[in-house]
Amino acid sequence: MNALRRIALVFSLILVLISLVIMVVERTITAEAWAMLLLAPVPVGFAVTSGNGATNEVPQIVDWQEEPEFEKDKTVGDPSEAGFDVPVL
Repeated sequence: MNALRRIALVFSLILVLISLVIMVVERTITAEAWAMLLLAPVPVGFAVTSGNGATNEVPQIVDWQEEPEFEKDKTVGDPSEAGFDVPVL
């Protein structure tokens, strides 16, 4: 693990510990304690996702076959013949 990950994990652990200390000292769960607990996953997320050592893959160039041209004067047709339901109002 690199230093940035360790710092982020330590910071998250400190947030959790401060929250627990606030709960013990005040003998109740306060908004500050909940705020610290809710902020604790943020540095963990950065620690887990940043610099995971994955290399960026170069996308392959793919030649697409051109689709045949459609007839412009052809009508749409009956939707019930194409398998669509016709709504009854």
